[in-house]
Amino acid sequence: MSTPHSLPDAGDKKAMRAWLAARRSESTDKPLPRTLTELRSVQLKRLARSMESDTDPESAERPDRPILRFALDGETVRTQRVESAVLGDWLRALQTTVQSVAYALDELRPTRDSGPVPKEIQRMTRLFSGPVFASSYGMVLEGAPEAGQAELPGTGGDVLLDRAMNRIFDVADRASSGAGAEDAVLDAALPLGRRVISHLSELSDVLASTGTSVTLTWESKATARRTSTLTSESAERCRTTLRAAQVEDSSDRLVGTVVGGSKLRGVIEIEVDGNGIVVVRTSKEDVPALLAGYAERHVEADVHVLTARSAGGREHRSYVLLDLSLGEPAAQD
Repeated sequence: MSTPHSLPDAGDKKAMRAWLAARRSESTDKPLPRTLTELRSVQLKRLARSMESDTDPESAERPDRPILRFALDGETVRTQRVESAVLGDWLRALQTTVQSVAYALDELRPTRDSGPVPKEIQRMTRLFSGPVFASSYGMVLEGAPEAGQAELPGTGGDVLLDRAMNRIFDVADRASSGAGAEDAVLDAALPLGRRVISHLSELSDVLASTGTSVTLTWESKATARRTSTLTSESAERCRTTLRAAQVEDSSDRLVGTVVGGSKLRGVIEIEVDGNGIVVVRTSKEDVPALLAGYAERHVEADVHVLTARSAGGREHRSYVLLDLSLGEPAAQD
């Protein structure tokens, strides 16, 4: 007769199953999931860990081209198969969103240009279907094989695609951030403009309206590996927030002192008289000259303002620099 910790006879299958179950129970202090929701949460966490694992055979070597792995799960996925309509809608919305975000981030894009995404940016950010891997339903997408114009600021294919993907991941992470997620989503999406807000809403809608969740893993020469999970619930939060926001364009003149900036972020900081510090976006290549010419000096800044009002009444503003000039020094008491 075997004890609870001794290995039973290999021929006694019932005893073997009981022994394995006991060992599994002893190996973890975590309670077993009691509802379908808890079970689904556990499965998504396991999937995210497996996609991040260094032993993942799909990730054994650093890719020559940028790679996005996504795994769908939920009501539309059964036995490693997904409904074709959902997959098609997801791929179309994902590609459109990536291209619109890339155009919003392109350093050579004219300020406030709202025309169609240029063919060159579409080419550099095009995603190609790769192999399917084991998960609820998983697929690999690869970046464009041709090299972009890396010698031009912000237009290198790998660079622009990497920046676009990371911004999409930023929005996904904020949609899952719990309390304050709605404001965090608007803060991340608003600087990218109306078109991106619309496409991010469509991308979220594919998941929210079909009860589908997705785990994303991005890997490129610039990003070693980044993973994010967007559940159907957080996608619903993202969709509702972006669709409910009232977005308005306006122009304004800020009067104050240039107190800092960042070439990496493409911003200058202006301490506006009586209104605190305002962060104003501009071309990264212009930041050093602007700081050299205007730092700690009183200025007048003409800006384009994009304002989003959330359903709760809060306002989120994004500023883009149109013109900067020296202003009259502030009056001294």
